Amino acid sequence: MNIRVISVLLCAVCFCSCVERSEYWHTIKSVESYIEERPDSALVVLQGMNTRKLSEGEERAKYALYLSMAMDKNYIDRTDFDILQPAIDYYKENGSETDKQRTLYYKGRIYHNQGDDAAAMECYLKALDCGVKSDDIVTKARILVAQSNIYYSLMKWDKVCDVNLQAADIFYRLGRISSYINCNMKAVCGFIQQKEYGTAKTYLDRCSKYIEVMPAKTLGNYYSGYITYLIYDNFHRDTISKAVKGYVESVPKENIDYMTLANAYIKLEDFDNALEAASNYRRYRNTEPEHRYYVLLSEIYQKQGKYKEALQHYITFNKLNSASITPIFKDDTQFMEDKHILELQAMNERKDKNIAILLSAILCVTIICVAVYIRSRFRERAMKQSLAEQEAERYRMLYQQVEYEKENLSELLSQSSDLDKETRTVVAQRLELLNKFFAVYITNNSDINRSADKELEELLANKDAFMSSTRLAFTGSHPDFIKYLEKHNLTEWEIEYCCLYALGLKGKEVGTYIKLRSHYNISSEIREKLGLGETDTNLGIYIRKLLDRVS
Repeated sequence: MNIRVISVLLCAVCFCSCVERSEYWHTIKSVESYIEERPDSALVVLQGMNTRKLSEGEERAKYALYLSMAMDKNYIDRTDFDILQPAIDYYKENGSETDKQRTLYYKGRIYHNQGDDAAAMECYLKALDCGVKSDDIVTKARILVAQSNIYYSLMKWDKVCDVNLQAADIFYRLGRISSYINCNMKAVCGFIQQKEYGTAKTYLDRCSKYIEVMPAKTLGNYYSGYITYLIYDNFHRDTISKAVKGYVESVPKENIDYMTLANAYIKLEDFDNALEAASNYRRYRNTEPEHRYYVLLSEIYQKQGKYKEALQHYITFNKLNSASITPIFKDDTQFMEDKHILELQAMNERKDKNIAILLSAILCVTIICVAVYIRSRFRERAMKQSLAEQEAERYRMLYQQVEYEKENLSELLSQSSDLDKETRTVVAQRLELLNKFFAVYITNNSDINRSADKELEELLANKDAFMSSTRLAFTGSHPDFIKYLEKHNLTEWEIEYCCLYALGLKGKEVGTYIKLRSHYNISSEIREKLGLGETDTNLGIYIRKLLDRVS
């Protein structure tokens, strides 16, 4: 078997082995159909697989991505890349825009869980770029929400509003009203911080019509935003009191934002309930309190005249606030945003530059091709003209030669009485044929032309007869030429062979006509009889010169 064929077969075998799937492949692909609605089921299915049996490449990457998605949706926060890494490696150069967008989003989530907001923001920005053409707008909305959480911690209120309203619009189009309300309420918080109370009220009103169908957690977010708006816009105490009452009566305790509730009680000058709300904050939050918790307590105790306690909590707040790394994150995150913008600008500039270079190259190639084409056409035309001139010259010389032969044959028949009958007959036939061609040339008569062509075809068709008659014609017209060949012991057939050269044919044309494999051997034998060496002149040239010399 051919080496090339074996190589192709080996490559095909390797390719097939590379794309071989495990028994889990179809199960992994089916997970996407229910991972949004039943992330707990998806997690159980994925964790039940034997990962050692997974094939490398796309299958392992898809598994890693879906498992990361399922864990995130089940509130299992990862701070390492052990699970997601196969997806990060594979989708860096492969996969769809959706796969790349999702992988970058969950990579950003891990960075966020590590506390590295700058790296997280970089992943989110790249994810949005990669997913421009992706139809997975849910992930896009989640990326915007994740960005808003970072902007919120950095107090970039304008960006908090911007990204949350974009996400809200996507959730509304998807019919995810709860997520739509939550994003709007985050935007409301941003507008309040910017003292844009009218705009905040607009989005509060948009959400208020869904109060009857809001889940408990979403209802808690709505009331928190609404009460914050009332506090900051200095509404009457009765309006705030009514809102607080609706909050604590409608929302389960675990879904209440007790920091907002404590602020409302401070506004109502109900400091005992404010302290109770602060206490509930620690009870239901189950985490270390933020530094703003201590400034809240400091304000409550200061309002109550308990200045010692107020000072202690203020000192605690100050320590936590001084140790805060928010400014560093702010700088780092801003740097990543600026860097990303610069990278996009540079990429667009490179793209424009590459397009300009490509267009210039295409233009240059086009000009060169046109120039080459024009030059080739000129050369072709010049060559045709030259060939035509050469052909015309050749025909002119042939005509002169034929005219000479015609005159020679006519004179031979009229003056030579010693020609044998056979030779005289051949010469007469040749002369008659030549006369017909001359008549065609002079009169351009097609009937004469067809008759002459037919006679010539019949004459040439019988090679032996034509070559014999040519020898006889030369015997009559050029007897010394024939005698010279006979003197050098050439056979009749070899003399006939030489007569073809004497007619003006070249070696290749002689070989084509006689169609004998031994053509070159015959030529060598004749050269030897005529005393020509291997490096001496061409046989055809020699014969034609001999014809002129001895005639």
